[in-house]
Amino acid sequence: MAWRNPSAACCAVLLAGAALSARLGLTASERMLARPVSGQMLFGQASGDDDRSNGGGPRTSQRIQKTASMRSAQYGFQNFNKDRLDVSYQIAEKDFQSYNESFGYTKEGINEVKAWRETARQNAYKLALKQGKGQAQLDAAVADVDREYDQRLKAYLASRGFRLMKDKVVAVDMPGVVKKNAPLIKPLSLAFEKIASERRYRSPDIIGAALSFVQTAMYYKQPDPIFKEKHTGGVLPPITAVIVGWGDCDTKTGLLGSLLSNWAQMRMVGVSVPGHYLMGALLIPEKGDLFLEYEGLQYVLIEPAGPAWLPPGQVGEETNILLSSREGYRIEPFF
Repeated sequence: MAWRNPSAACCAVLLAGAALSARLGLTASERMLARPVSGQMLFGQASGDDDRSNGGGPRTSQRIQKTASMRSAQYGFQNFNKDRLDVSYQIAEKDFQSYNESFGYTKEGINEVKAWRETARQNAYKLALKQGKGQAQLDAAVADVDREYDQRLKAYLASRGFRLMKDKVVAVDMPGVVKKNAPLIKPLSLAFEKIASERRYRSPDIIGAALSFVQTAMYYKQPDPIFKEKHTGGVLPPITAVIVGWGDCDTKTGLLGSLLSNWAQMRMVGVSVPGHYLMGALLIPEKGDLFLEYEGLQYVLIEPAGPAWLPPGQVGEETNILLSSREGYRIEPFF
């Protein structure tokens, strides 16, 4: 992807990245996820190039508006091919509030599922006594209750954008977030499609436009892991991020993944490293591009976090280090 001519210093980084890419593709399925923090997987770290004004890219603009009935956001930014672009998005206030409410789980919601389990256990015990069943039969009935409890807990978390992982760790379900939000954010995807049609963009240019938008037009800021007694995992859902104008690494990755998912030919994966989140897109790597292999296919790495202005195939220095660290990385397909 010939987005721009890199400097000599950048070439050194790209060459190092090319060497790293050979290792990344070898053991992708065996990489580890970051350790949980207080029982909840949190991500939130910039790309490592925060010192570059406006991400090292051009000037951007952002206009966030709110009325009693409507919210809107307008953005101006520059694509990697030097095109100046503008996009906007709006949503009715009542729809925005309903959308926000649907993401994040509460202690109350978890307790309701636990209360069901306790009631079901007691009922199973009473029924066993009434029917004169032995301890083995009682244990089997309780085990059935516990299995259904696990399913109910997983269903509740899934409905709120989360999933239950090993060791009872609760984490944001990023593939689920992308899948759910792709149709919801389609109006913004159509805005990029219109740009692509008018300017005769090919796939790399479309990806670059959407990536430039999330990297530079939206501020980098970490959401609170708990907001108004609701657990968010330190993530904003995509439409919320667009409307408020900011997000962190996983928030922006979820947004970019949702935007690009509206193109049928687009295949992407999420890439989780300790304390950070990025993604890869199924593209043919060009010389110097950093990529990984998943199920025999090559995915060019993309760093949505910003504010660094990094085209597909380039990641921040800290990200580069994390990818090659002992902890490794984990791949989550967005399809």
